[in-house]
Amino acid sequence: MATHTQPKPSTLSQRKRAKAQSEQGYKRMSMALSPKAVEIVERVKASKGFTSREAAINAILERIGDDMFLQQEFLAVSG
Repeated sequence: MATHTQPKPSTLSQRKRAKAQSEQGYKRMSMALSPKAVEIVERVKASKGFTSREAAINAILERIGDDMFLQQEFLAVSG
C-alpha cells in the first residue's frame, strides 16, 4: 500500500515560484555555457550583486533590448 506524503515546504515554494514565473511569461530552459561565458556571467553576478547566474543572464539579455549599440551588434539584420 502506497503512502502519500505531503511535499516538503521547499518543494511547494519552488512550485509556487515556477507557476508565478510561468504566468509572467518566463520560459524555463537548460543550456550549456562556454567557460568564457560562465566567467562573464560570474563577473556580472559579482559586480551587480545578483544571487544567481539566472539573474545575471536575464540582466545581460534585457540590456541588449535597452542599448542601441548592443541592438545594432546583436539584433541588426545584415544582408
